[in-house]
Amino acid sequence: MSKELDRKIDSLLGEMRDVNRRFDESVGKDGGRKAAAMDGQADLAKKLTKVDDDKLSDGIKKANKIKLEERVEELARLMHENRGRSKAASIGNGAPAIISGGRLKNNVLSKAHPALKAAFRNYQGGELILAMSAYKGYLSDGLDVELAQWGKAKLAEFAQYAGKSDLSQSYSFLDAEGKATLGATGATGGYVLPNNLVDTVVKPHVQRAIYQQLVTVVNGVAVRGVDQPYRLAKPTRATFADWGATKENLNEAYGSYTATLATLARIYDVGKQYLRFSAGSAEQDVMDELTKAMILGENYYMIAGAGTGSATPGVGDPTYGVYTALAAAAAFNGYTTGFSPVATTLAGSFPEALASASGSLAARNRNPEAWVTDATTFWTAIGQGTDTAGFWVSPAGGPTGFTRTASGALSYWGVPMYYDSNLGTNATTKICIGGEWSQAKLYRGMEFRIDSSDVAGTRWDQNLVGFRGEEEIGFHSGTAVNVGAFQLITGAIA
Repeated sequence: MSKELDRKIDSLLGEMRDVNRRFDESVGKDGGRKAAAMDGQADLAKKLTKVDDDKLSDGIKKANKIKLEERVEELARLMHENRGRSKAASIGNGAPAIISGGRLKNNVLSKAHPALKAAFRNYQGGELILAMSAYKGYLSDGLDVELAQWGKAKLAEFAQYAGKSDLSQSYSFLDAEGKATLGATGATGGYVLPNNLVDTVVKPHVQRAIYQQLVTVVNGVAVRGVDQPYRLAKPTRATFADWGATKENLNEAYGSYTATLATLARIYDVGKQYLRFSAGSAEQDVMDELTKAMILGENYYMIAGAGTGSATPGVGDPTYGVYTALAAAAAFNGYTTGFSPVATTLAGSFPEALASASGSLAARNRNPEAWVTDATTFWTAIGQGTDTAGFWVSPAGGPTGFTRTASGALSYWGVPMYYDSNLGTNATTKICIGGEWSQAKLYRGMEFRIDSSDVAGTRWDQNLVGFRGEEEIGFHSGTAVNVGAFQLITGAIA
């Protein structure tokens, strides 16, 4: 049985050799006929398998089938390796036809990309991708040694150092210090790098809201101004009158100050291109600036408002600050404590100044709710003391009751202290103001708001967007000061 099978196999293999021989002449002439020949060979291989299926028993059949399949695969591999390039391959991307003397032929050149042309010397369009394809064997049906060697050599040229000139057609990088496109300049890739990351804008720190947490804030005031009446004289005790005697007869006397609401406002113009490219950071920065400007404005006008304006919108400054009233009005001079400081004695220390001012407030039946001073006075006071008694300020409680708490706050006998940068200029240094701050009232109109426009004025022509922040406030400290709610200390430190 095995001899008969071998005879039939030899016969079929002979037919395969005959088919291959008849179509060898077609190589380079008719790629289609060659492909048909290979298909015929595959059919003959199937016949070999069928002969085995028909003639062998199940046990022998399984073993010989594996053996025949291995023979067929080996025959197919040998035929593929011996197959020459077709005419179509020679015309198309086939191999050595694209190179001549190690350089690309003009008929396969394409336009060089500017980035590659800038990165490599004497670069020809398409050369990099062709070199990679040739080295990987993508440009031929089988192994083409000449083309693979060309691709490998070309890739090696790309990796040469710039300073080496042993290759006449060097494609080395322009950067003489290394092998990579570093992106250190525009020509070496900097033009194609993404933009730098931008961190949060760092700004000078501003004063926090101080007086807004001390005074009484009245929101939603929808009028032009608020009258603030007060008694001209403090209440006095009633007098004893016997039966039938004439009783004491008095008349009330009143005064009044008006807190006129005026507008705090600021406008920032921002280019539309900047707004688009900043991905929202420009708007965020402008809104942050406007918000802080309103806080700083409120702080300033509540302590140092000049009070020189009128009820006419846009005329002067109608606000009247606490320090302005205490320092300028003769009627309030009794609410000022003149102090003679001495840095190294307890009698001349800042705690003694606070004690004296607290006594003045107590004489008017007032208790200090907070003390506000300038930064110089604040920190100088912390460093006061004597060699024998030590510092007056101690977290555990100094000998004067002037303490620094664990949270960092400063207090005098439990009354908190703050410092205000608005009190740190010119004659407003070395002072301190204490009192019942809740007696002063800040009136707000429509609250703080931000509006924007790209058409007002010339913004449409200039491609700008204007961001306007504004709010209405009214503040007049005259009433609170007049009734003795505050006390000013001058010359608080040496």
